[in-house]
Amino acid sequence: MKLLTIAVPSYNVEKTLAATLDSLCIADAVEKLDVLVVNDGSTDGTAGIARGYLERFPQCVRLINKENGGHGSAVNAGIAAAQGRYFRVVDGDDRLAQRGLLKLLGCLEETDCDLVAANYEKVPADGGAAQPVRFAGVEYGRVYGFDELPADGSIYFGIHSSVFKTSIFTEHALRLQEHTYYVDTEFCLLPVPFIKTVLFLEETVYLYSVGGAGQSINFDNFVSHYDDHYRVVRRMAAYCAAAECAVPQREYMFAAASKLCFTQYMLAAFYDSDRARGRRRAAEFDAWLAGASPPLYGRLGRSLSIRAMRLLHFRALPGARLKSAVKHIYTRLRPLSRGKHRFTYYNR
Repeated sequence: MKLLTIAVPSYNVEKTLAATLDSLCIADAVEKLDVLVVNDGSTDGTAGIARGYLERFPQCVRLINKENGGHGSAVNAGIAAAQGRYFRVVDGDDRLAQRGLLKLLGCLEETDCDLVAANYEKVPADGGAAQPVRFAGVEYGRVYGFDELPADGSIYFGIHSSVFKTSIFTEHALRLQEHTYYVDTEFCLLPVPFIKTVLFLEETVYLYSVGGAGQSINFDNFVSHYDDHYRVVRRMAAYCAAAECAVPQREYMFAAASKLCFTQYMLAAFYDSDRARGRRRAAEFDAWLAGASPPLYGRLGRSLSIRAMRLLHFRALPGARLKSAVKHIYTRLRPLSRGKHRFTYYNR
C-alpha cells in the first residue's frame, strides 16, 4: 500500500501540468506516492503530458481518462481509485514545495492521525511575492483531539492544507457533487464527523496559484456560478443538520457552514452587478435559510451586515461607491478581527 495518494484533477492544463507533476515526482518521494492524474475530458494535450510522466515514473504515476464531470467528479474518481493510506488533492495548475512534500511524507510515516494539516502559500500568477497562509494558535507537531481545537472559528481545514485518511472517504462513501463549482468545501466538511485526531505540520507544502482571470473565485465568475454555490450551500446545510457526531465536530461544521452562507449573501448583496436580481436573490436565500436551517439562520443574524439587510427586507443594497468603501474599511480592519467572518468565505 502506498503512503499517499495525490489526485490531480486536470482539465485543459497542458500549460501547467508538467510543472505540477515535476513537483510531485521527486526522487525521494516516488516510491511512497500514488500520483493519480484524472483527465476530466480535456480537449488539449493534457492526457499526452500525463502519459509521458506515466512512462517515466510507472512506479507512482497513473492516468484516468474520463468524460468531463467537473472538479468534484475528478476528485471522486481519485477517491475510488486511491491506493494510498492518506489522500490529498493537488490541482493541475498548482504545485507542491519539494521540501514540504518530503516533510509531509515523513510525518505521514510516523502518525496515524485522521487529518494532517499543513501551511501553504498563495502564489500570484503575475509573479508577485507569495503570501503565506499559516495556522495560528496551534502547536506544530502535536497530535490534537478534535475537542482540543480552538472553537472560535479561527481554524479552518481547507483543501490546500488538508491530508485525510483515505479510509474516511471510502468507508463512509463520501463523494462530492459533480458538474458543480466550489465543491472543495464539501471535500473539507464531509469528513469532519469522522475526524478524531489532527496533527499540524509547520512546513509549507502546497503552492496555490492565484490571480487567474478564469478562476472560479474571480468575483465575476463567482456571480455567474451563483447557482453552483447555492447547491453546495444547500447540501452542506442539510449535512450539518443531519450529521451524527460529537459536539466539537458539530460546532466546527456549523461555524464553517455559516461562513459559507455568509458568502452566499454577499454574492447577491455586494457582487451582483444586476442590483434588482441581487436583492431578489438575497431575499430568497434568506427565506430559504430561515426554513431549512434555523440554527444557521440564527448564526448569520450575529453579523451586523446581515441584520441590517434583514431589517431593510433587502430592499436597499449598497451601490458601487459604498461597496468600495466597505471593502476598503474591511481590508484595514481585518487584521484586528481574527476569528470573525471574512468578507467572503473564499477570500484566498
